[in-house]
Amino acid sequence: QCGMTYPQNIIVKFGGLRAMARLTGYPNSTISSWLSRGAIHDEHKPAILKAAHENGVLLTKEDFFPVQGEAANPD
Repeated sequence: QCGMTYPQNIIVKFGGLRAMARLTGYPNSTISSWLSRGAIHDEHKPAILKAAHENGVLLTKEDFFPVQGEAANPD
């Protein structure tokens, strides 16, 4: 998963954009905007983490922090 932004990595863990939309309740357009921006607003992160845990998606708080060499956007 080298070269992926943290939102891309999270979406892959959910099984894709549509699967993430279904499991989190966020519209496809919102999740798509996270991909375009390369960042997820902090206000959405707790709900995404909760949906992951409720649906057996292996996701941790650390998944929301870009790793070195990845584009970072504080939003």
